[in-house]
Amino acid sequence: MNYVVYVNHPNNKAIVHSTSCGKYVNRRRDKTVNGFWSEPFETLEEALDYARKTGKKRVDTCALCIK
Repeated sequence: MNYVVYVNHPNNKAIVHSTSCGKYVNRRRDKTVNGFWSEPFETLEEALDYARKTGKKRVDTCALCIK
């Protein structure tokens, strides 16, 4: 399984999702005024490291796809 990070500027958060998550699969565009999706990462730890480095206040995993 691979992982991606959605960086949301207005909500000051970076959330890690699996590439099979519906939120990622059904995304309408990769870059918007509100945020962007990262490139895929091979491990959860790599994705979390990227999320932390964004400097966003809230860094977390998706409650729907990562348990």
